[in-house]
Amino acid sequence: MVLRFLTHLQDRGLASRSLRVHVSALSFFSKSFGFVDPCNSFLVRRFLSGYERMFPRQPDGRRPISFSLLRSLCAQLPSTCFSSYEATMFQAAFVLAFFGAFRSGEFLAASRSDMSGSALLRSDIVLSDRTLVIHLRRSKTDQVGHGTEVVLQPAPVGQPCPVATMAAFLGIRPDLTGPLFVHQDGSCLSRYQFLSVLRSCLAALGLPASAYGIHSFRIGAATFATQQGLSADQVRSVGRWRSNAFRSYVR
Repeated sequence: MVLRFLTHLQDRGLASRSLRVHVSALSFFSKSFGFVDPCNSFLVRRFLSGYERMFPRQPDGRRPISFSLLRSLCAQLPSTCFSSYEATMFQAAFVLAFFGAFRSGEFLAASRSDMSGSALLRSDIVLSDRTLVIHLRRSKTDQVGHGTEVVLQPAPVGQPCPVATMAAFLGIRPDLTGPLFVHQDGSCLSRYQFLSVLRSCLAALGLPASAYGIHSFRIGAATFATQQGLSADQVRSVGRWRSNAFRSYVR
């Protein structure tokens, strides 16, 4: 039965990594209900290993947002956004995404009306003259919600700075509880809007916008940290990686 299911997923064109995720889910639920794990068999293991040999994982083709590109994006925002408020908000979001190496789901809302609390909240932010502290309530590697603190330091004068850009945004942000990044009308900054403005800026800079995504900030953060000479342990700490998976991001 499991092999038929895996064959169905194969016919749909799913990657080998996705097949392993489905197998892990089946194993988990089978064990949770006291059943024998149907995936713990020789045939299933051979199917997965054979599939991975036939269809090896493709390298991540998304381009990184480098530090120099981040600077150019910030300079482009006033010409791309329809108001100074929007430009200030997007600058704070871009800089935070880079220096915090955030995944999109960790700081952005799914939609403009998303009040689920999954995105960063205003109450998750503690700002001082010297640091920006973000309380990350949950993440991909923290599904149970133990939480962790991301501490960002000021950047040199004239460079994109997470402390300065956040201070500028909070200075004009409506006095509202809930999601951190909101428009002047109180609606949430969504992932779609973030990506749309990012690609508009990239196109204006003459770059292939479709080659970049929200994750390009995280890829750029891993690359930048490595270029700065940080050790593997330090890079893992920057992006909250539990393994050396960040190495696939380094360009």
